[in-house]
Amino acid sequence: MNNNKEFQFDLFDIIRIGLKWKKHIIIFSFAIACITAIIFLFQKNYYKAYGAFFPASAVISGRVTLFRETPQEWIDYFGGENEVDRAFVVGNSSPLYSYIIEKFKLREHYKIDSTDKESMKKTYKRFAKNFSISRTGFKNIEVTFTDEDQMLCHEVVNTAINQVESRLRELYIGINKQLALSIDLRKDSIANQLTLMTDSLITLRTKYSIYDIISPGRKNIINFTAKGSGEQYARGLEEIQIVEELKDKLAIDNARYMSLSNEFKTAIFDGFPMVHVTQWAAPGAPKAGPYRTIGVLISFVSAFVFGLLVSIVIEVLQENKHKMMA
Repeated sequence: MNNNKEFQFDLFDIIRIGLKWKKHIIIFSFAIACITAIIFLFQKNYYKAYGAFFPASAVISGRVTLFRETPQEWIDYFGGENEVDRAFVVGNSSPLYSYIIEKFKLREHYKIDSTDKESMKKTYKRFAKNFSISRTGFKNIEVTFTDEDQMLCHEVVNTAINQVESRLRELYIGINKQLALSIDLRKDSIANQLTLMTDSLITLRTKYSIYDIISPGRKNIINFTAKGSGEQYARGLEEIQIVEELKDKLAIDNARYMSLSNEFKTAIFDGFPMVHVTQWAAPGAPKAGPYRTIGVLISFVSAFVFGLLVSIVIEVLQENKHKMMA
């Protein structure tokens, strides 16, 4: 006689086994839920602050825009991909992290032993885990910070936003300062050459007694008639003409350099916005966990399902054992 039967297992069998083992399953689930509740009881609440901003356009405060010679139809006040990338990199830079850690004394806040050689490394790691600056598909930057101190959360987020703006401004101001400085250095060199040219021109005019404007570059204002003759007079005209032409060109260059330097110095103004904040982090950051009630319920359900699965496995093994012994 063949005792092998096809194994069948359906919903009714699950219900049957569950009812058979219900006492053990419920006790096990309740015990796990109580343990979870006790663990949650000793955990502190932690909060999460949120802030967001758009990087400002770098073009709108640039020299080319401020001193444009041709009309421009439209310049966006908000930055594009390049500005977002710069703000993202600055926001995630080590100097900004260091500034926040030092400003809010986060090493002491995280209770990390200062005598430990890797205390700063641990502080950075802990801070980086709780702090986030991320870019979105809407070309804006979001800043979040999670901590047990509800008031500290919004202060860190707002400080980070201000620091991103400040550091971006320092970068642009530094570039414009260096450009203006290089132009000023060249302008000073031209001014010295102008002084030499002026002294030479005075000497030549006195030597040859020629005091008229005879520079070829001043075609529109020259009305000169030669009043002398001879080789000496002719030589004087040529020498004065050369020196005066060179001096005029240096004077034009000097004025152009001065104007250009002033344009770059105008861009040094620190009132240009580098970011447009859409949301500052408000005091009293919302709770981010732990969610005790939900956690206890999830642990109870998980334990219940696990207990049911274990009881099903036990029943199936016992049933197979009986069949093998029959």
